[in-house]
Amino acid sequence: MNKTQQSACYGILLSFVLVGLVVFDLIDTLVGLPVKLLVALVWGSLLLGPVYFIERKEYPHRVDIDERDKRTIKRALLTSIAALTGMSGVVFVIALFVLGIKRSISVTMDELSAVIYFTLITFILVLSFTVLIQYRRRTKGEEL
Repeated sequence: MNKTQQSACYGILLSFVLVGLVVFDLIDTLVGLPVKLLVALVWGSLLLGPVYFIERKEYPHRVDIDERDKRTIKRALLTSIAALTGMSGVVFVIALFVLGIKRSISVTMDELSAVIYFTLITFILVLSFTVLIQYRRRTKGEEL
């Protein structure tokens, strides 16, 4: 597994940790301090643990990124941006049809920040899964 694939796996883990922070916020209102500290320790180790393994080089003279990795990252970014734009467009069109053109709604800053937060999580997940899917495909003459 090369560095790009490890970073994609870390992106998936990071998105689950970000979703876990929302769950942690819910736990914060329901339980006492010892359980909160245990949950914070678990999420912190999940977040910081992979950083050690990604940064450590097994072969110091090996190239970190090549042309195939750059092409894979470029395609994954384009796919993520397209998915994000399409998803946002669908959400806004549905909101327009549900509310109608003349109506309006009030949006609080909490709701707006939640939309931006989950949009970021969606972008990270799509980017990471696209990188891993591209590495799973074989083309003629290439090895895994």
